[in-house]
Amino acid sequence: MTTQAKPTATATNADATIAEREQRVIEFFTSWSESFEAFCDSFALLTEDCVWDQRPIPRLIGPQQAVRFLKLARATLGLVTIDVEILHIASAGQIVHVQRVDRLRRADGSLIVAAPVAGVLEFHGERVIAWREYFDLAEFVIQALATSCLYVARRSAQIARTTAMAAVRRRGSTSSGLPTAAPADDQ
Repeated sequence: MTTQAKPTATATNADATIAEREQRVIEFFTSWSESFEAFCDSFALLTEDCVWDQRPIPRLIGPQQAVRFLKLARATLGLVTIDVEILHIASAGQIVHVQRVDRLRRADGSLIVAAPVAGVLEFHGERVIAWREYFDLAEFVIQALATSCLYVARRSAQIARTTAMAAVRRRGSTSSGLPTAAPADDQ
């Protein structure tokens, strides 16, 4: 994760708590790029009744629904990790605002989507009780379709090349389709 944002730490206890919340949010988003398991595990930050509202995607309640959603994204998009670049982070009371760019990635590291996101996380104690996110769904879908089509085309071409090379090797031919010359006897 690349981040230019830093927690806003000051001398008062209230401000220290704000800085701790901001740091917790930074760690939450940082874990998304480690592995799919760490990504899913990070959602323990949400309370069981936390509402994750990603307009215009339907609302999810609690970490279990969030993880089910992530598993669906993995099955449909190939999502494994998200590199999160935090551009700005700010807090007021129990609320942490985050402006970021999310780069969704497949297992091979290829990009699915790079999406600007604005998020608002509301804390109660040390956990998130409400999380609202705003992004352009149309742009997200366009990028996801484009990169998925390119990904499938590249993978198909790679499979076709591999299959063709295997067939050539089985036939004992060169890539031109001509039989290979038998090695000369050095007697």
